[in-house]
Amino acid sequence: MFSVSLLYASHDFLQLIIDAGMTPDEFKIHFEKYKYTSSDKILELAFKCGWVKIQPNGVVAISSRGLLIAKLIYEKALLLQLEDMILIYNPSWASLLPKGRSEAKNFLPIEVNQCFKEAGLFDEVTEEVVTFWDNLSNAYRNFSQKRKTEIGRIGEKLSINYEMIRTGKKPLWQSVESNLAGFDLLSVHDSGDMKKLQIEVKTSSSKLEYAMLHISKHEWLTATLSMNYVFHLWLVHDKPKLYVLSVGAVEKHVPSDNGKGDWESVAIPFKELVTEENNVATIDTE
Repeated sequence: MFSVSLLYASHDFLQLIIDAGMTPDEFKIHFEKYKYTSSDKILELAFKCGWVKIQPNGVVAISSRGLLIAKLIYEKALLLQLEDMILIYNPSWASLLPKGRSEAKNFLPIEVNQCFKEAGLFDEVTEEVVTFWDNLSNAYRNFSQKRKTEIGRIGEKLSINYEMIRTGKKPLWQSVESNLAGFDLLSVHDSGDMKKLQIEVKTSSSKLEYAMLHISKHEWLTATLSMNYVFHLWLVHDKPKLYVLSVGAVEKHVPSDNGKGDWESVAIPFKELVTEENNVATIDTE
């Protein structure tokens, strides 16, 4: 989707829609090939990025964002188009953007590199270039954070279901009520013991060799001060697998403050923590 020809054609399509009332099917019939690409690709991109919308009568209408893009010249429009597309599609190469222009220029795919070049992002450094480069980097960060939140909620839901089966009692979804508590779920010890059990849920969609457990200092202090606290580690890239870890199992991987230093968070590889013994559940999603 990241090609100059498609972005230019989409820009022209937005200008067309301002004046021409037509349905998606009518557009495809009259413009099977529109400008530099297919009508199907143009429609897919425009709808997915929210540049156009369908009115109750079935006719395509331009959105406020689409109108803003349509009114700009190609090069300026590219900047906004790229920002929206990175936020929507989160391409793997977008992780290069926060590393700086040189890193991106050297390693971006050829067609993507051409998009950036046409948009002037590799020209002389100006305040405008810096602003848009930061916007594109932030679009990647925003998507990544959104995705992390979504993955985190998947794990929390899985843990809620697991705890309901294990204890017969639905745990309190604490992270929804407040994310300042230092744990995600408040369950009980087991079906015959109603002592409270605090659970911090960590979820990764990566394979085991790449998955990382991120623990904040606040979470760790809560864990060490609690009478009953466990970590639920979920791997969800395939069939979801749950590993339950005690505070002691994690402790040797956690740093301590030294001198004037004060640590804020730690990243621990899943593979250093999980074993067959603490793998307590595998869920078949088929």
